[in-house]
Amino acid sequence: MLTLGQKPSILVVSKVPTIILGMGALFGFPEQSNVPSIAAMILSSKPVSDKVDDGIMKEALLDFYTSLGKRKPDQIIIFRDGGSPDNVLHGTVIDNKVCHPKNNDFYLGSHAGMIEITRQTHYHVLLDQAGFSADDLQEFIHSLSYMYQRSTTTIFVVAPICYAHLTASQLEAIYEN
Repeated sequence: MLTLGQKPSILVVSKVPTIILGMGALFGFPEQSNVPSIAAMILSSKPVSDKVDDGIMKEALLDFYTSLGKRKPDQIIIFRDGGSPDNVLHGTVIDNKVCHPKNNDFYLGSHAGMIEITRQTHYHVLLDQAGFSADDLQEFIHSLSYMYQRSTTTIFVVAPICYAHLTASQLEAIYEN
């Protein structure tokens, strides 16, 4: 279990230039062919693009490069939406027995539910070139669940995903008008 009230120190992220991206999407319905699917990406808590663009990743990298004085990122960490409806206690990390025997994945119950039970999120590490230890990665992700400015408590997914969904919803509202 992760400990509440700890100030996380994630050296793997704080010592080198790192991009943290959140990606989210809203999908139209098959019976409403005039409603498009909308994808959004967040970089450093701001929308990367407010227009239709097939070069969003390029735009994010260029923004990072110019804002850091022409320095390329050493690491890129991407969060994409996904979750699980099962209940666990707040702070629970499940990283063995029910996880894939060969893939790097784990479940994290990061937020406190209404009756001290919460749903967990299933995280899959696709590529880890930064060399996170399992504990450091889980602490890092847990700390990102505290970063959503619209909540005074932890949230069940990391803040970059929530901001990407918020951006997609705003783009959908603009598109509808």
